[in-house]
Amino acid sequence: MNVLLVRAGALGDVLLLRTAVGALKAAGHSVSLLAPSAAGAALCGRGLAEVDAVLPWEAASVAGLLRGGGDVAPELRAALLAFEAVIAYTATEELLHGLARAAAHARIVARPPPPPPGGPHAALWLAESVAALGAQPATPPPLLVASEAEAEQARPWLERLGPDFLAVHPGSGSPRKNWPAQRFAALAELLSARRPWLVIEGPADAEAAAPAALLPSVVRARELPPRVLGAVLARAGLYVGNDSGISHLAAAWGAPVLALFGPTDPSQWAPVGSQVRVLRAGDGRMESLELKDVVRAAREML
Repeated sequence: MNVLLVRAGALGDVLLLRTAVGALKAAGHSVSLLAPSAAGAALCGRGLAEVDAVLPWEAASVAGLLRGGGDVAPELRAALLAFEAVIAYTATEELLHGLARAAAHARIVARPPPPPPGGPHAALWLAESVAALGAQPATPPPLLVASEAEAEQARPWLERLGPDFLAVHPGSGSPRKNWPAQRFAALAELLSARRPWLVIEGPADAEAAAPAALLPSVVRARELPPRVLGAVLARAGLYVGNDSGISHLAAAWGAPVLALFGPTDPSQWAPVGSQVRVLRAGDGRMESLELKDVVRAAREML
């Protein structure tokens, strides 16, 4: 069966679909994704928990879905004909009506994306919907796999960094979720042992990454394509980051991940992986996480 997943979200939101995708593919289904193109591309590949193709959410033809489907472009209707089932992670009635009209031949399964308070982890919450198509989620899902081209693009970074390097991402989608930037820098100084190490900077991370970016032996990764960055992080000895899409990316590629949480609940939003450890500030304030405690936890993982 050809299945289309619909998820309008950022990088971490899309990567939380790995459990659902892995279950669908294990059940013999082909899986595609309608999502923002940059985030969707991170989940598109040849692995057992990766989608076969991405339909870009930004395409002009998608706008008709958000108006109830009355004026969906012919090219989108034609594309939707390929799918026998659509799992829509949304609570937006207009989008659900649009999908029902534009893909009237397909079975539509709707699921609001955030888990309810006190509910299961977001990855399992999203994956529960695949049971309607005869799939059974497994935890953890398979890791993402680099293509030959992605591995080749990652090679110069890995040669520069050397084996078992330290990687840190001091940013996130919200300053409230960021551990203090100076502590990230101090952590890197203590753990890198003057060997090359990686600091990751997204488009909005300049301030959060600035102290670490000034340290010796630093290698700065700025706006690398997510799958190339993932292929690099797969070889890290340790990754330390906040509740961010990059932390989910590191876990999805199999890196040992130390994830720092404060205002968000890791029982629902922690990165999914077999080598993930979480430290959470008891009062929900990131500045309450002491440097010594993070250093201790990091050294226990090295």
